[in-house]
Amino acid sequence: MIDSKQNQLKKGAKVSLVILLCSIVGQFISIYQTSHQLVTPLISENTIWEVSKQFVFTAFVFTLTCLVALILYFFDKFLWVIILVVLTLITSRFLFLPTS
Repeated sequence: MIDSKQNQLKKGAKVSLVILLCSIVGQFISIYQTSHQLVTPLISENTIWEVSKQFVFTAFVFTLTCLVALILYFFDKFLWVIILVVLTLITSRFLFLPTS
């Protein structure tokens, strides 16, 4: 019974890590799309950077969280991995860089 629960937690941790990795890829895709779709002489590079900055910041936070979650995963702390990923994905909705 304990092995069954441990296996379920391990599967849940794997799924949550995959979801976090997909979110990281999504952020990088957003950065790429923003920088390549706003190419026009009317929009300066600073404006493009200001638009992309939020995606870069979120991708950075997701990447750091993913590294911590992977370390926890390799130490068999599956429940902590799930909690960390869920909290990161929830709080990402409230992560904003202040505009200058």
